[in-house]
Amino acid sequence: MNKILIVDDDSNILFLFAEILKMDGYNVVTASTGTKALQLVIHDHFNLLILDIKMPGIHGLEILRRLREKGNKIPIIICSAFEGMKDDFVIKSYEITDYLVKPVDLKVLSESVKKTLERNVE
Repeated sequence: MNKILIVDDDSNILFLFAEILKMDGYNVVTASTGTKALQLVIHDHFNLLILDIKMPGIHGLEILRRLREKGNKIPIIICSAFEGMKDDFVIKSYEITDYLVKPVDLKVLSESVKKTLERNVE
């Protein structure tokens, strides 16, 4: 079963995304801080990371930077309210899989997750 980590400081988004993806049959873990997300990714295996950018403490771009600098190639879908960052060079340089703008259409989220995991079959 594919294991997905969802990282967002908004508890409502965490709950909603987790419930939708659990109904799709995925094993879902959530984190509300960047610090917790990094700990989880370092100590456990995930098939996909769904990541918000703007969070207190360690934000999403810093998580991306740290993971990629360590050679971690986990597929990442960014879900952010910052539509203008979708085409940002820095974000593209981190080889993200998809960029979804909040508020996220849950059907689009499910489809993006499915396509990402199908492309990255281990």
